Amino acid sequence: MRITSNMIMNTVTRNLALSQSRFLRLQTMASSGRRINKPSDDPIGIAKDLGFRTDLSEISQFRKNIDQAISWLNFSDQAMANINELISSGKELTVQFANDTYDQNARAAGASQIRDIFEQIITAAETQFEGNYIFSGTRTNLSPFTVLSMGVVYRGDFEKIFLETESASYLNINSIGANFLTEASRVLGDGVDLNPGIQPNLWLDYLHDGNGVDLGAGLFNVRTLNGEYVIDVSAARNIQDVLDALNGAGIPNFSASISVTGNSIGLDDTSDHLINANTPLSLLNGGLGVDQTPGLVRFTTSGAISVDVDFSACVTVGDVINAINTQLPAGGINNVTASLHPDKNILILNDNNAAPLGITIAEGSPGGQTASDLGILGELGTVMEGEDLQPLHIQVVENAPGEETAKYLGLRGESPYEHFVGEDLNPELAYFTLLSSLRSGLGFPLGKIRIINGDMIKDIDLTALGNDPNATIMDVINLINSSGIKVEARVNDQHTGIQIFSEVNERSLVVVEADDGRTAKDLGIFGSPDILGNLMVLETALENNNVEEIGLCLETFDTALNKVLIERAEVGGRANRADMGSYRQLTFELQVTKQLSNIEDADIAKVITDLASAEAAYQAALASAARLIQPSLIQFLR
Repeated sequence: MRITSNMIMNTVTRNLALSQSRFLRLQTMASSGRRINKPSDDPIGIAKDLGFRTDLSEISQFRKNIDQAISWLNFSDQAMANINELISSGKELTVQFANDTYDQNARAAGASQIRDIFEQIITAAETQFEGNYIFSGTRTNLSPFTVLSMGVVYRGDFEKIFLETESASYLNINSIGANFLTEASRVLGDGVDLNPGIQPNLWLDYLHDGNGVDLGAGLFNVRTLNGEYVIDVSAARNIQDVLDALNGAGIPNFSASISVTGNSIGLDDTSDHLINANTPLSLLNGGLGVDQTPGLVRFTTSGAISVDVDFSACVTVGDVINAINTQLPAGGINNVTASLHPDKNILILNDNNAAPLGITIAEGSPGGQTASDLGILGELGTVMEGEDLQPLHIQVVENAPGEETAKYLGLRGESPYEHFVGEDLNPELAYFTLLSSLRSGLGFPLGKIRIINGDMIKDIDLTALGNDPNATIMDVINLINSSGIKVEARVNDQHTGIQIFSEVNERSLVVVEADDGRTAKDLGIFGSPDILGNLMVLETALENNNVEEIGLCLETFDTALNKVLIERAEVGGRANRADMGSYRQLTFELQVTKQLSNIEDADIAKVITDLASAEAAYQAALASAARLIQPSLIQFLR
């Protein structure tokens, strides 16, 4: 094939251009330090480059969000730390002034200190970050609390503010001020025991804190000086049924009723405190009874006649007398009789023989105690007056081993007197519980209470209920719930008292006396369940020098401190999460930057070496091209 001059020229020119282009590209890489300076340098690399730069832009925004979140959370934590210290200071002052050693002037000064603490808490709650109130929810342009003369109202909302700290991962940065300053940290009336007494119509199921009564077989025994009687309460459903069973058992001079303490069943036996033939032996010796194992007493005459009288089967005092009067003659000792003293609780033994028999009375078996327990141990001359048998007046026992009927009815026990008071049956408080039955049936006078729920106030007059013998707990609750100030009252969870709480978290709740009485305190609902309301109650109590009301403010401090600590712990947890997110974003940024560098950045050492080679090649190409394309005379003439 013939190679023309034009072909040579075109080839040389094209190769020179390629060499020049390579040289210029390497020179650009060397001067810029970048491997890719335009899309055509590496189309695939450019696509990756743009992806990594997008990642870096997102990481930058996430890190800004995290920095803002950490700063916001740090402001929140510091504000809560201040509030925590202020509440602790308030508690210390409360403990101090609840002591009787301080006078009215000192407590008046304490009221001023409490007011300062209140105002400092409000100031801490109004903390701002970058011009935003941090405790107002999403209403960051509003101060969170409005302080009124009667209470405090939260003005923010309960919405959370989130910042995206990672892709599709959001961090809540704000805390709601109402959650730890106006929301109740405890329930007014929770744990209070109004100690209701029992009523005739009270169901047995309501006894023992609502656990009821296990009647078992429904039988128990009542022993009095007049005998022992079985009481059947198997069909009893309420207190009146039990009283009817006791009063209908035919026990002489005996009656059962609600005791003077108002919280138990009382038994009365108006008989003379003297034993008789029907008196159970178990009542003797203060309820210890008589040793009847084996129950032998030996009667020995001076003539060496011995008779062992067996008392093992005796149940009553009459059985003892009959045993002596029948077994002695049967054994050969005649004209010796036993009887009861008409005015004393003793046995009398008479030797009616013309010549007394000189009888010695001793235990009939080694270690026995029957004669001693019957008070007849010793020498019988003509007449022996035994020792005082010290009988109980009333004793209640179970009808059979393993039964607990008397125990559940609070009746298992004994009394040396004609009155027996059972144990507290501890009935649970019910809505139908009579107000007059409170405080174990003593009741208490009722007056006016004042309920303040933020910007709402209501005086509730309970005086009429206090004068109504048929008024119940439900009547009190209805008056409170119909007050129209968004509070609710009900029987507390323990069924021992009334509890009251606000239906909204954004208002402080306060319950105090509206007159000179003590109705709120007696009902167990005096005070405030939230810290701001509690401080207002405390300030007034200090101004009034009321030690009792000062003491009632203590409980809220402890629960409020716990509430702030829980909220602060949550803030700390979120701050830790933000710190971990910051670390992850920094690590991710380094990884992406490294990958971006691998794509974009040139290997300078290699580029310089390649540039030197390219330059030499370009120079050589120029030189060879000059020789190859020297113009001929004909070309020159053209």
